[in-house]
Amino acid sequence: MALNRVARDDWQGLLTVAQDSLSSGDVVTARRAATLAARVAPGTAEAQQALGDVWSGLGRTVEAVRAYRRAVDAAPDSVAVLKRLVGALRDAGRDVEVLAYCQRAVELTPDDAELWGELGDALAALDRHDEALDAYQKAMSLGLETADLYTSLGYLQYYRGDLDASRQAFRRAIELAPEESAPYNNLGYLEILAGDLDEAVSLLDRALELRPDFVRACYNRGLCAWLRGEQGRASVFYARGRAKDANESELAAHRDDLVEVRRHQEQWQEALQRLALVLSRPSIGGHRRTARR
Repeated sequence: MALNRVARDDWQGLLTVAQDSLSSGDVVTARRAATLAARVAPGTAEAQQALGDVWSGLGRTVEAVRAYRRAVDAAPDSVAVLKRLVGALRDAGRDVEVLAYCQRAVELTPDDAELWGELGDALAALDRHDEALDAYQKAMSLGLETADLYTSLGYLQYYRGDLDASRQAFRRAIELAPEESAPYNNLGYLEILAGDLDEAVSLLDRALELRPDFVRACYNRGLCAWLRGEQGRASVFYARGRAKDANESELAAHRDDLVEVRRHQEQWQEALQRLALVLSRPSIGGHRRTARR
């Protein structure tokens, strides 16, 4: 449906045009039609929800949050709208607000397993780990069995200091979604902490097979090579990771990981100290980074 064929007071028709245009990649028409619809029906929950969907599809998170808020104001007991608002707020990094709306949605539909998982994520983001664990366990008791849930649980158990439970959760995530690379990397890192480099190498190689540009997996694989005395190979993995790590934020986090590995494995103290020194330099293994523009 073309925009010029829709009456300017037909907000439903305008939103249809916006959604169709977005699906076809016509961002300009989608934005124009969505803006017109908002002017026609500012207080209609259905219109604001659809408008939020359009803004979300356009990557306009701030506008999406505003539209979904208006939809919630118009229909405060609509779980569908609350779920959309939660997603938009999460994308915006507004964790405290995510929690508040998650809690409201769970109160409205306490048997919704996915919402309990969302609530667990919201609590975990605020470092409320014990409450997050309770929420994840509730989600599982209601039948939620997804790789995302177990990956989140794996991270949570790691931050709670229960590495065995974290390992079990990542293994379950791999069973449920063997094509996802992150659980292999996470489990590989835990195997490094446990001192099992052979198992770590196997897991990290799989992570990189699935996602060759996985920066943290490159760094963890380089760490394994270094600890096995394969300095040349370690340099290759670190150079590969740094080539994709634009601001080296991942490398900074990895250097912090070296400290944790030292705490768990005293046998590698000297090797890790040398590696930390090498990684503090601007280049490694003959790899030279070009100036950033």
